[in-house]
Amino acid sequence: MIQSHWEHVKFKTLAPARVDARLTGALVLTCSATGSPAPSLAWYKDGLFVYHEPDTSLSSGSSLGETVAKLRMGCVTPEAAGQYECRAVAGLQQISAVTEVKVVPWEEDSSLCQERGQPEISLWRPTLMVEAGDSVSLPCRVARPDEAIVIWTDARDEAVMKEERFEVTESGDLRISEVSWADMGQFTCTASNEAGVASVHTFLYPLASTPASHP
Repeated sequence: MIQSHWEHVKFKTLAPARVDARLTGALVLTCSATGSPAPSLAWYKDGLFVYHEPDTSLSSGSSLGETVAKLRMGCVTPEAAGQYECRAVAGLQQISAVTEVKVVPWEEDSSLCQERGQPEISLWRPTLMVEAGDSVSLPCRVARPDEAIVIWTDARDEAVMKEERFEVTESGDLRISEVSWADMGQFTCTASNEAGVASVHTFLYPLASTPASHP
């Protein structure tokens, strides 16, 4: 397989190299990367896979954007200690960064880690570029999705309803078929439950179609 010289990936945001996490407290490790094609992110703990987004690379090959992934622990237990690695992949390019997590003892008992918190959106893309006429998925991954209601709104702050070109998947992603110039703008994903609300934004930017090459 020949690697395209257009393929590249780099980290934009990284968790610290070492984190002291308080027992029974909350911990969020954030990793974001930019690249072409738009990178996919995966989290590993002590070499074992713990978090991954599905393949959302654009079939046109013209994608350029940023991917953000958050690994969240709502209530830290002793088992949370270890080495966490964020891997970013764009085409054949791969980079990784490691964070060492140490759990610091606290007065409270870890058995208290039973409370239900407000939603946490763990993965989304601030920007997506796609050729007009292609299809695209705007990711919005919620920790414990069965405990939250996910709603997408468009640039006019109107709820995106399921129709011929739009669909919100069970995982929370917004799929748009045959992207047009009229779709350009900011889409907002909002997750809510009885404990609170969380929201993120994705700006969708259609690109002019690449003319087909002729022999």
